[in-house]
Parts: sequence; structure tokens; C-alpha cells
Amino acid sequence: MSTPASPIPRKFYRVAYQRLEEAEVLFDRGYFTGAVYLAGYAVECMLKALILNSLPAKDHDSVEAEFRGQRAHQYEWLRLRYAQTNAPGLPAEIGRSLAFVSTWETSLRYTPGLGDRQDALRFLAEAGRILDWADKRL
Repeated sequence: MSTPASPIPRKFYRVAYQRLEEAEVLFDRGYFTGAVYLAGYAVECMLKALILNSLPAKDHDSVEAEFRGQRAHQYEWLRLRYAQTNAPGLPAEIGRSLAFVSTWETSLRYTPGLGDRQDALRFLAEAGRILDWADKRL
């Protein structure tokens, strides 16, 4: 792991790994919907860390302010925002992983039930793949 040096991207980076760890705990306890929700949030936070870390520190406050509102929870918007940093593009396999986890929505927090184990297992695997890739980019 290569923790970002600047405080704002570092915050999102740390939260990403904490949410993924929490997702794994929920998965192990059989709470699959909650696991997917938190793993999706982990991906969101890691993408934000990646965006911020691709920009000069002087821009971090203003870019962090862009992360408010509904669009900041949308992977496609985050992907486009990352592309605007002129950082190298996403590898094809990460694009496929991101396409899979794009089924995630913040509305999952209102979904009753435990969810499907196999779906959650794949979701956590794809989320982990994205975090691993992003971690190497930082």
C-alpha cells in the first residue's frame, strides 16, 4: 500500500480500506446486502482518493467540494472526473470490474433482506480488484 501524502486524498484512501474491511465482516456474518453497500462505498472513496492524488494539493479543497451531492456517488461521473486529471486511463480489466460494481447505488441502504451470497462474493472480489489497482496508481 502506498498511502497518499496529502491529507485529503489520504482520508478517502483510509476510509476506502476501512469500508472494505467492514464489508468483509458483514459478508462473513451473512449480511450480504450490507456488505455490497459498504464495498461499493469503498470503491467510491478509493476513486475519490485517486482523483485527488492525481491533482496538485492546492486543488484538493475545491475538488473535495465537488464530491458533495448525488453525482459524487456515481461511478461514471467519478470515472470521467478521473479522466479530467489527465492520469493514465483505466485498464480494460478494471473497466470491466467497474462496470460490474456500477450496479451499486446508495439506495441499497434502504433495501431490506440479507441479499445473495454469490452476488456479494463477486461484488467484493471486483471491489477488491479496483482498490488493488488504484492503490498501485497512488
